[in-house]
Amino acid sequence: MYITDFELGVEEKILTRGKKYFADGSVADLWAQSPNLYCAVVEGSIPYDVEIRIGANGEILHHSCDCPYDWGEYCKHEVAVLLAIREHMEQGTVLKQQGQKQGLRSLLSGKSKNELVDLLYELAIEHDLREDIIFRWESADDQS
Repeated sequence: MYITDFELGVEEKILTRGKKYFADGSVADLWAQSPNLYCAVVEGSIPYDVEIRIGANGEILHHSCDCPYDWGEYCKHEVAVLLAIREHMEQGTVLKQQGQKQGLRSLLSGKSKNELVDLLYELAIEHDLREDIIFRWESADDQS
């Protein structure tokens, strides 16, 4: 299977879903781990990690996703990432390298206390976690 025509080996339903993920911008992050190894985060019901290795001739040598799909060779997350990789190759754009990806902990530790409190509050309201957080911190304070 090659990056140029991998669609030929993908079930139509999965291909359609993968194309939608790609078109909707669900490939949230894509970087080159090494010259032929691509890693990505795809936003699905939860974020999924995808890894694709492509040979010098464009052959797809390896693909994996940590989603539970196991009914076919490719899942919709892998399809979305393959489309993103192919787009970068066709456009000649350079993907960021592994060292350029900033981890979440590093990113958060560079923020001020007020920025972190604002973020936590926003996420708590958005995901209806207000009571959970209050219970957690009130319980911790009571034990001190």
